[in-house]
Amino acid sequence: MLAHLLAIFAFTAAANARAQIAVVGDGGPGPVRAQHLTAELVALGPAIAPGGTQQVGLVLTLDKGWHVYWINPGDSGEPPRIAWTLPAGVTAGPMQFPIPKRLPLGPLMDFGYEGEVAFPVTIAAAPTLKPGPMHLDAQVSWLVCAQVCIPGKAHLGIGLTVQPGTPQAPLAGALGEAITLVPKPLPAGTKFSVTGGAQQFVLTLIEGRRETNAEFYPYPSESTANEAQPPDAIVNAAEQKIEPQRDGVRLTVERSPDLAALPAMLRGVLKFSNTVAYDVSAPVPGEVAAANGGSTTSTTAIGAIGLAFLGGILLNLMPCVFPVLFLKGLALVQAAGAGGGRNRAHLLRHGLTYALGILLSFWMIVAVLLALRATGSHAGWGFQLQSPVFIALLASLIFLLALSLAGQFEIGLSLTSAGSSLVDRAGAGKQSYSGSFFTGVLATVVATPCTLR
Repeated sequence: MLAHLLAIFAFTAAANARAQIAVVGDGGPGPVRAQHLTAELVALGPAIAPGGTQQVGLVLTLDKGWHVYWINPGDSGEPPRIAWTLPAGVTAGPMQFPIPKRLPLGPLMDFGYEGEVAFPVTIAAAPTLKPGPMHLDAQVSWLVCAQVCIPGKAHLGIGLTVQPGTPQAPLAGALGEAITLVPKPLPAGTKFSVTGGAQQFVLTLIEGRRETNAEFYPYPSESTANEAQPPDAIVNAAEQKIEPQRDGVRLTVERSPDLAALPAMLRGVLKFSNTVAYDVSAPVPGEVAAANGGSTTSTTAIGAIGLAFLGGILLNLMPCVFPVLFLKGLALVQAAGAGGGRNRAHLLRHGLTYALGILLSFWMIVAVLLALRATGSHAGWGFQLQSPVFIALLASLIFLLALSLAGQFEIGLSLTSAGSSLVDRAGAGKQSYSGSFFTGVLATVVATPCTLR
């Protein structure tokens, strides 16, 4: 029954995720419509010369109120991606990202784009490429978000002609504008430096003129062998303090508390306006890192343990979790009443069995989701909360539990034990260990989608 119960909810999550990432398009040219956006591959010109290059790009036109993400999405999200299938002798460079904007979402801060955005890609042709038509094929994926996030995929394509003597195409349209908005290297003579501390980074740019506006967007942190997903360098949502200088600007940004030690280099984009931004990087002085590294690590570890403990207590008061705790509490109270004070060891065993039900449920959910992701699916635990049917069922269950807590009716051990078949009737009304186990399963299924992000 455990396998059946978890399979139902895992299937619900996977089905919703797959339904939302149904591939649109057949690989042909032209725009395709997906949920909340239109996607298209475009080129600056129709031809490419042997040994030359041509600029193509992914253009996403978003519905009002929706956004997609920069290469570093900020506190949530993921950037668009392209997987190319190209003719022999043709190569594609990395996808480039134009200047992003800050997208506040409650206490979080995302980095991305609204309206229309293009992501340029440089296509290069080998000198030996023969003249004639060719087709570029691309599998594109993205995450589009408003109050909810919906993953999407498209099979796009574009045709080019290999033609000797093809002139350089002018910058025009959405792709041409995006090429001009890709952050540029710092001009000659400009100096950029970083000073790191226990709580902040101070970024200084000297370029010979006063700057009054600046924003810093860090590039994603590079992972190490022992760190699958390294923490962000800064607190993305924190205010960035601007100090205009006679010959530049100084910007103070809050260091992420999850950053155990100062990085060797700080890389990112320094934005002055919607049309001017520079690709910057600078080493963080080693003596500062050595001075703060040890104490920061210790404080962070202690603070993380304390916050995790406090978070666990607060989660027990959430609307999704509290009714489930009521179910288990009801079972323990009834079991204690049936056996008196002599049942302390018996109740402890039931509590451990309940915890085992939660742990095994989590492990099974993770195993199913990892298997689905290995096949290319974007399934995740919590996607089911974007399904109106699942929301209606979950709301109905919590509403019934609230009525029971208000004294309108008594649920009894049949629901507490996740079904009367899981109650040991031979035990004079005592809850069976299978009942405790499946109450843990019920807690996982009902509560975790609301607490996991």
